[in-house]
Amino acid sequence: MKPEGGLILGKAIRETRLKLGLTQEGLGKRANLHYSYIGQVERGNKVPSIKTLKRIAAALNVNVEDLLKKEPSAMTSDEDILIKELVNSVKDCSAEELKLYINIIKQIRCYLQELNKGTPAT
Repeated sequence: MKPEGGLILGKAIRETRLKLGLTQEGLGKRANLHYSYIGQVERGNKVPSIKTLKRIAAALNVNVEDLLKKEPSAMTSDEDILIKELVNSVKDCSAEELKLYINIIKQIRCYLQELNKGTPAT
């Protein structure tokens, strides 16, 4: 990979990590990598092997191909990434737990809608 390729890849990883609200340490834990290595990859100082890149992509809930695209802004949308994150966080739950989470989400949405109704438009 050309030197600028590592920088583009690093920016794509960083952008996706930030969309998920993860720190380098958080991503490192998910991918079973040291946070300083994540930082080196994001800065373009290190280029991960394919095996390591697969681990990083899985930890970010994206495909390797998404990270390798030339333009980081052409990657998976924020919404898609966050939906995958939500699904991954509840995929091992029982049906009863899922019903509870759905009910909680609905209640929070209703609360936020009511809260927004009381806010004057600017």
